[in-house]
Amino acid sequence: MIGNGNANNIKYVAVARSSDQVTVASYMPERGDHNSDQYHNAVQEVLSAPDFQYKVTPGSRYRLVGDINAFNFTTDAQQRVYIVITTIDYPERLVFPLINDIIPQFKQEHGDKALTCEANALTKKTEALFSKLVKEYDDPTKKDKLSAVISKVEDVKLTMHSNIDGMLRNIDHTEQVEKTTAKLHEQAKLFDQQARTIKRQEQWKNMKLMLIIGGIVVVVLIIIIAALASGNGSK
Repeated sequence: MIGNGNANNIKYVAVARSSDQVTVASYMPERGDHNSDQYHNAVQEVLSAPDFQYKVTPGSRYRLVGDINAFNFTTDAQQRVYIVITTIDYPERLVFPLINDIIPQFKQEHGDKALTCEANALTKKTEALFSKLVKEYDDPTKKDKLSAVISKVEDVKLTMHSNIDGMLRNIDHTEQVEKTTAKLHEQAKLFDQQARTIKRQEQWKNMKLMLIIGGIVVVVLIIIIAALASGNGSK
């Protein structure tokens, strides 16, 4: 049946309580399936196994394979059991993603009610949800193609994010270069101002030194002239 347009690989979907072995919701894609009682009985048989609720670990995956069908299930911490019966050829790699899609949507809409309601009280309320997911997953070839497309989309998104991150890093690098350049420019201006100040200070020092030397020369000349004048006067 795998890959057929009307595959009918998913036979039965149900949610039950392990605490009292009550099935609170069930769905059969094929109306009038003569194996309906067999599916219900299989659920009861599994749930009634000795110490089932203590031996089954919440979140773990379990797959029981028979001659024709496979009984796939997992449980949560509140002892809700999520069950999907498929043909034995239906790939395990798809059945548990199906169950994982069922769990959050079921919990959101019916999680609390499922803990206390009567048998099959949620069957009609979950029919739309189960029907939609069964149609999505029933044909593995279509699901694989969809998964491939989604994977390509995710790859493209990842590449785009990587490119955007690279662009942002380049922008950050450019901004950093601009900031560094501006800082160096300010430092250059400050250095130039300091250089001009030091140059003026050195010029003023040289001028003072020249004035001092000039003053000394003038004083020496005055002394010499005075000495000469004094000697001529004595003669």
